[in-house]
Amino acid sequence: MRKKLWNKDFILLLQGNAVSTMGDLMYSVAIGYWVYQQTGSSALMGVMSSISMFVTMFLSPVCGSIVDKCSRKWLIVGIDVLQGLLMLTVGVLAYFNALNIPVVLLAALLAAFGSVFYSPAVSTLMIDIIPRDDMVRGQSVFSGVSTLINLIGTGFSGAMVAFLGVPLIVVINGVSNLYSALAEVFVHVPRTVQQGTQVTFRGIVQDTRNAVKMIFSDGCLRLFVPCALILNLLGAGPMALMLPFCMEKGFSVDMYGYLMSVTTAASLLCVLILGIVKLKPNVRFWILALGFSSSVLLFTLSYFSVQFIPLCVLTFLASFANGAGNAVFNASLMLALPEENRSAILGFIQSASCGGVALSALLYGLLGDIFPLYLVFAAGSILSLLPMLYMCFHKQTKAFILTHCE
Repeated sequence: MRKKLWNKDFILLLQGNAVSTMGDLMYSVAIGYWVYQQTGSSALMGVMSSISMFVTMFLSPVCGSIVDKCSRKWLIVGIDVLQGLLMLTVGVLAYFNALNIPVVLLAALLAAFGSVFYSPAVSTLMIDIIPRDDMVRGQSVFSGVSTLINLIGTGFSGAMVAFLGVPLIVVINGVSNLYSALAEVFVHVPRTVQQGTQVTFRGIVQDTRNAVKMIFSDGCLRLFVPCALILNLLGAGPMALMLPFCMEKGFSVDMYGYLMSVTTAASLLCVLILGIVKLKPNVRFWILALGFSSSVLLFTLSYFSVQFIPLCVLTFLASFANGAGNAVFNASLMLALPEENRSAILGFIQSASCGGVALSALLYGLLGDIFPLYLVFAAGSILSLLPMLYMCFHKQTKAFILTHCE
């Protein structure tokens, strides 16, 4: 029988991830509040947020290779259990006023190590439990739930921290991870081609080499991956510097918050629509091509806006179009990954993407000290149009979507 999107495994993974995401969001707000209350240092908060990025950048290729050789089911269950116990320990220490900054940083580091294994395991599992012709819908539902939680949960988390206190919030996060692990126990996870293979240093190095070779030897990956990295480098910077951009325009901090809410709401609406409506392959191709292309033009126009309302409208439309293009592209990229070393290739892509985000923020920041940010943003957006059009309208992109997303 044909597998349906809303099968048992998908539902269990979805609701387990939703609960743990809510717990992680509440924890990030609570622990950030605790750190700032204890130290008054925004730089230390920046260090905490960068730990995960650097761990992902340096370890993703290695961890992806290991994931290919392990049982993904017990890997994600084990990581959630360890994350839950870690959070319960931090919560107890906070309750007895024994928590300190080194412990918080160590917890952030351990959580980042767990995440760098967890992410490729879940991402490759999604390919196995979602029907190929429902990949766009399935991933849209998965990301839509997370986006909705982030949209609603940020303000809710602040209120919960004020009402319940930091220790109890941390404990709740620990319980949410344990609940996610319990749900994942009942998910049927197919074996991978390399599962059971011994993990060795030489094997990891060889898998990383094979992942790079596969990217450059496979026609679709050779097109998708470099274009995605270039677009990430050119497009990630403005989001990281949106606050100084708003201040440069003369808008208030409150307006910045509203603008971010508009961006999140547009992305949420997009993934909800794509999660409900099942599209034909030809329609998916045009959503990818027109979504990405129009988003560049709309973002460029928004950077030149001097009034807040037009800025919000243009940003909403651009974020919606970009979200639609990303939904189809991400689904296509996942389907293009070869089964034998999906996690290794995905780890390499995540590592390069993470480095691209960090480099993009640095590059835009340096240029923003010399030129007005709106000009820097617009120039980067216009430069991204050429590789975007090349990727979107390449004959291989259309052929792949028409033949692999049916």
